[in-house]
Amino acid sequence: MRALGRLLGRLPWPWIARLSMLVSIGILAWGLPQLVDGDWSRFLTSAGHHAWIIGWLFVVSHLARSRTLFNVAGAWLGGWFTAIWLSLTLGEQTGDWLGEQDFWQLTVAVPIIEELMKLVPLAVVLVLFRRRRDAGTPGAVDLAILGVAAGSGYGMHEDALWARVSSSGFDTPLSWIFPTMHTDVGTVAGHAVWTGLVGLALGFWATHKDRRITALVPLAAVALVTFDHGTWNDLGTREEWRGALLDGWLVPGLLAAGLVVALVVETRRVQRRSEGTAARFARSIPAIASGGSTPARKVQRWHRAHIVLRLMALRAHSLPSLERAVARSTSPEVTS
Repeated sequence: MRALGRLLGRLPWPWIARLSMLVSIGILAWGLPQLVDGDWSRFLTSAGHHAWIIGWLFVVSHLARSRTLFNVAGAWLGGWFTAIWLSLTLGEQTGDWLGEQDFWQLTVAVPIIEELMKLVPLAVVLVLFRRRRDAGTPGAVDLAILGVAAGSGYGMHEDALWARVSSSGFDTPLSWIFPTMHTDVGTVAGHAVWTGLVGLALGFWATHKDRRITALVPLAAVALVTFDHGTWNDLGTREEWRGALLDGWLVPGLLAAGLVVALVVETRRVQRRSEGTAARFARSIPAIASGGSTPARKVQRWHRAHIVLRLMALRAHSLPSLERAVARSTSPEVTS
């Protein structure tokens, strides 16, 4: 096992990640017209709803996240390809055993399979698309965004397969935060929100591994979203149990509240590690941008300033890992 680990460690993972991304995009571009079959209006509506939630999360997490757009795109492609293929393959097997419309198939087997398979892209991104070893452990905000991206890829592919738009868009106040929810006939969170909540819970556990009890948080999140998913799939169960889930608002409410807390905590952590430099620089960006002589120069200066700010945030995220690496290299066992 150690030899295998050393062999895997020598592989050029950054190049493997880039090649995988290019191949996936090529397959998507080739297969999408056949999948959509001319019904671009529905597909673009679904794409707009899913892009909205990923977009605002990506913007507001400017300082709080350590993962990049490349990682988010990888998670989305993993949801579109890997998770949907695994779910359909395993779901077909359980459907043959139990029956496609069997109660246990709809309320137990399908939700468990889908919610677990949507976590595979998160694992792939964290291994295959990992940054340098000094980048540190991804936090709750990172994994929440990756979860939303994987769930969005899965949900969009499922919508395209069934020629539908499951999301309701911007018809309720909370829908402006999560337009991927379905609120037309009852309320259900949908794949992006379900996987986002599990990702948030995984991130909380990853940053608090020293407390063993925190391992229960992602387990509870998986159980909750699976229950939410299962009770929605069967009309009889939906009418009987949805009240326990606040008529479908419990999961999106928890994700919204958890994201607010995680964004505040992790942004403050970056500011603390940068000794306030990141916050001061962020406040000076409008003045930096206004110094451009033309609109194009203003945009260019604004863009460069944001690149500097992101680099400062990434540096702050990596400090704990760098400190541990320095401590290991200067320890008596290493230097002796």
